[in-house]
Amino acid sequence: MSYSRPDETWGYEPPEAAPPAEGAAWGETYPEEPTRSERRRAAEAPGPRRRADTGAYRAAGGREDHTLPPPNPHLIHRLPAIAVVIVVSAGLVLGAQMERPVYAAGIAVLQVATVALLTWVRRIEGAWITLVVASALAVAADWVAVTWQPVSLLPVTVLLALAFGAAVAGQLVRRTHEGVTESLGFTMVLGIAVCGYACYIALSRLGSAPPAMYSAVVAAGTAILAARAVDLVMPDPRINRQVTRGAFGIVIGTMCGTASAAYAGLVIEGPDPEHAAIGGLLVALIAVLSDLACGYMSASRRIDGAGTAPNPVVSAAGPLLAFAVTGPVVYLLSAYYMID
Repeated sequence: MSYSRPDETWGYEPPEAAPPAEGAAWGETYPEEPTRSERRRAAEAPGPRRRADTGAYRAAGGREDHTLPPPNPHLIHRLPAIAVVIVVSAGLVLGAQMERPVYAAGIAVLQVATVALLTWVRRIEGAWITLVVASALAVAADWVAVTWQPVSLLPVTVLLALAFGAAVAGQLVRRTHEGVTESLGFTMVLGIAVCGYACYIALSRLGSAPPAMYSAVVAAGTAILAARAVDLVMPDPRINRQVTRGAFGIVIGTMCGTASAAYAGLVIEGPDPEHAAIGGLLVALIAVLSDLACGYMSASRRIDGAGTAPNPVVSAAGPLLAFAVTGPVVYLLSAYYMID
């Protein structure tokens, strides 16, 4: 029996909830202010503190307190994200000028890396289903993106729907059905991610669209790179106490991505600068938020006490997810808006 509203339950409370017979009136007792010596003894007593060598928060007894906000990652742990942004941006732009099978092979490497790292970060039940379905969908989506005539996203969409059915069937054959909804939802997120990378292959086959794709990729890469670079020097204030990403980086990254898209529209023959700026704003915003989503994903697992991947893995998985999610947006903007 809970005792929360004494005005309506007065006289019906259990004996252990009765007010004390002596002393202050019921509901009017306040703790006394500790003296200076008591505060000094409390500060010297063992309690929740942060270990200086690893940065892990630990409570009394050596147990890690995963509910406390984590410390900012070391500088070395933040560098993988910057390296991934540079490599993926250059690969998407320069690879589009190569033969389509070679470009598709490079995209497949990015898809496999995305599936592996995000599965490591999320740590869902029945991860083998996610790995099998997402990998098979990546190979099939790349194949139709290279060979399908005329160039269209319709076959990729059909494959995504078939992958959803395969994911449901895989959940049915699992020995235990714990976390089915979470596993199925995350499998489809990875399905959309691998199909997003296949959109770059299809877009590279359109005659007048690749220049617009270059400006959109530059906008996404510049936005993520600027956001991550600002986090190196201004990690605080955080966008959230439990997520180790700075608020200034998110805002400045989006602005830099928009500016870079507008400048690319000036120097690249094809997209109009005004259209490139508006499209770049949308692409940069989606890219930065998708990169940030990986940090929230890691924080949720840590708060639940389920653990998460090391900081370098989480740092590298964010840009991979960002370029994957922006793939369909880049395709639609490049094919239908940013070109005249």
